Amino acid sequence: MKIYISGPISHDPHFEDSFSRAEQYLSYLGYEVVNPVDIPEKDFDGPDRDVQKWHYYMRESIKLLMECDQIYMLEGWENSRGARLEQKVALELAMPRMYETEDIDRV
Repeated sequence: MKIYISGPISHDPHFEDSFSRAEQYLSYLGYEVVNPVDIPEKDFDGPDRDVQKWHYYMRESIKLLMECDQIYMLEGWENSRGARLEQKVALELAMPRMYETEDIDRV
């Protein structure tokens, strides 16, 4: 089963650690893990470069999510506009959702 990791990135200076720990954990459980942190970087110019960058990463993230069977929501996802969008897409498509804060094995 293929699972997508979703969580806060833009305003979390330690996002790489959070996503990496989740990837290791989910791999240990036997999932094929899709980590959006692995999306290739791209540079943008101009006064709206932050908006362009966010749009780029969200488009790429949604593509990856669509290849998955399930989504794993990291703690704090509800504070991330992108993670809320990914959760909504998963919800609307009736994808199984797993939440780090409710994952008994991790507590």
